[in-house]
Amino acid sequence: MCLLLGGAAGPCPAGKKDSDRNGDHAIVCGSHGERIARHNQLRDAIYQVAASANLAPRREENALLPGTSARPADVLIPNWTGGKDTALDVTVVSPLLTERVDNAISTPGHTLVIAFNDKCRDYLQACEREGLSFIPLPVERLGGWHKKAVEQLRKLARAQARCTGKEEEEAIRHLFQRLGVMLVKGNAALLLNRIPSFPLPEVDGDL
Repeated sequence: MCLLLGGAAGPCPAGKKDSDRNGDHAIVCGSHGERIARHNQLRDAIYQVAASANLAPRREENALLPGTSARPADVLIPNWTGGKDTALDVTVVSPLLTERVDNAISTPGHTLVIAFNDKCRDYLQACEREGLSFIPLPVERLGGWHKKAVEQLRKLARAQARCTGKEEEEAIRHLFQRLGVMLVKGNAALLLNRIPSFPLPEVDGDL
């Protein structure tokens, strides 16, 4: 991001960590609330589609896993998977972190697979014990969705089409377009709020 603005690497304006000149830190920085807002906008869009399909969804349902404060359902849809209530869990991940980038380059979708498996390890068995189906919906910050997420989003859009009279493919296309725009807007907020205020080292102090 700093590179795009003609800047250089240096302290992140929003936190204590250093920000690289390509914006890889800025777009995942959690010091302020933009990252949470990006996640919540995606969650709310999925919830709204489920609501418009008359699926009676619930957001951030509490007490799904007794004895814990965990909330594995960004969106809970009753009777959605084989007659089971289904917890859909949105997570935005970056393939460009230092520890991920090599695998992301050699294996497209690697970061999505890791995120999906991590979420399942955390919540799948606990949800199953409560009679719930748990499905993570990982998306890369650059726009790629895990294949299981694609299946669920297409299923939601088809349900919406049946209730609203839209063509199925139109509903599917509009949902992915809407989510894509929200993701880009969320990324932009992260980047713009981390524009460095320090001068380039080659800039003379008199200029």
